[in-house]
Amino acid sequence: MIAVPHSELESRVSLLQQKMGDHQVDAVLLPLGVYFQYFFGKSGMPSERIIAGIIPQDQDPFLLGPAFEKSNLERSTYVDDIVPWEETQSPYEILGRELTDRKIGSSIMVDPKLWIDEVEKIQKYSQSTLTSGHSLLNAQRQVQSEWEIQQLQAAAKASADGILAALPQLNAGMSELEFAPILHKELSDRSGNPLAFALIQFGENSAVPHGRPTDKKLSNDSVVLIDAGSPVNGYQGDITITVPFGKPEGYQEVYELVYQANRAALDADREGMTGAELDGIARNLISDGGHGPHFTHRLGHGIGLEVHEDPYMVGTNNVPLVVGNCHTIEPGIYIPGKFGVRIEDDVVVGKNGGELLYATPRHNFDLF
Repeated sequence: MIAVPHSELESRVSLLQQKMGDHQVDAVLLPLGVYFQYFFGKSGMPSERIIAGIIPQDQDPFLLGPAFEKSNLERSTYVDDIVPWEETQSPYEILGRELTDRKIGSSIMVDPKLWIDEVEKIQKYSQSTLTSGHSLLNAQRQVQSEWEIQQLQAAAKASADGILAALPQLNAGMSELEFAPILHKELSDRSGNPLAFALIQFGENSAVPHGRPTDKKLSNDSVVLIDAGSPVNGYQGDITITVPFGKPEGYQEVYELVYQANRAALDADREGMTGAELDGIARNLISDGGHGPHFTHRLGHGIGLEVHEDPYMVGTNNVPLVVGNCHTIEPGIYIPGKFGVRIEDDVVVGKNGGELLYATPRHNFDLF
């Protein structure tokens, strides 16, 4: 269940309209998807029956959708102005007529993920010039509001606490797949929502950065790596906890190095830093510790309505961070055939630097 205050949604639309004026954009068109969810509060994926929100620069938003979905749209969004289309009508022709009747100009930005065949159909029935709204829309979504940060804090806490509640239920001989429903229940009980994803990796499987659960059974003196998240009001949690089951050889030294890299990046995180600089701080520390070749992925990614979104903490990202950016810090060391360690936290760039969205307990060496 997603419950976003109407005032939050309306403030997002108002801010977008200000930016549209600055960029000479007459309207923004958003099909059902993550941007529709961001501005109108309803989640969902696009289908062959188009549902779209149109935000004019100088008018109130309106929605376009199948007539039989009108009551659903009324209940799940704050928008009263809904233009229905019947199954025997062309929604694109109706949209073209609405743009004309409402005297909306021809410069229209669209969700960058709008299907190309829908772009062609919209252009067929209107005089609009459609361009990607990626830069405008993405820049706004990257800066999380106070309400959004609260949801991310709750999601991070539910994800971390759920993992830590599930781990003590592990037993030698249990498989990764057998552990999955236990993990699912613990996270869902805390977030009130289904598990969004779960990487469950035992022993040498933990050396694969994005391994999926298998029938691999847990054995004594091995490593357990859990990377999982569950959303709150649509906002994602993404936490990785790595623990020893017994005393795996060489584990503690590697863990400490990864932890130091995590905290070094967190300590340096602040407005004006770039994703490339943060990645370099963690990477250099791990390289100096002799494991440079074993850190095989970027340091992190943005987090919000999507688990992975901008800004990315990667060596090619030279865009300075700003207050309100939320992202992960997740250095890792993966030794093929032995084990892997990743420590992932969700972070917000605050006025005084990087702040953990939730202080996940670390150094969990005695859970079993």
